[in-house]
Amino acid sequence: MKTLLKIMIVVLSSALVFALFFALAQAQILFLPYFTPTKIEFHGLEDQYPVNGSIAFVISLKGYGSNCINFTAQILRNDGPLPDGGERMAYFSKTDDCRKISISQGAYNYTRNFSYSGDAVLGKPGDYRIKVEVFDQVTKQNLSDVRAFKVK
Repeated sequence: MKTLLKIMIVVLSSALVFALFFALAQAQILFLPYFTPTKIEFHGLEDQYPVNGSIAFVISLKGYGSNCINFTAQILRNDGPLPDGGERMAYFSKTDDCRKISISQGAYNYTRNFSYSGDAVLGKPGDYRIKVEVFDQVTKQNLSDVRAFKVK
């Protein structure tokens, strides 16, 4: 009976330790390669902007992966000619050439600042969205996120 109790204590304590590591990884307090979810964060993005106004925001990539990524961010105005129903108002793309850099694994440390003003980007009233796509060329992880805002 004592050995059964000892086995149960070992199993339960092991499960508790695993659950604790998993919870810390999900909260991104502890970066573990397979348990830390990768996410795209938007900072400074408002719900509404004036026509011909200014917009400034920051996009950060948080999680775990390699230092060799493709990063694309675009501002789309709804009701446009693109297949997904948007007119591209601004576009940014960064593609790392993995052949020319030393590949490393670890916490993502990528942040990009964006700032636009005038009629080129916010020149027409309507519904807009920012679409971000990230592809890790080493881990093959694909991630995307969209945020919406209005121009009035």
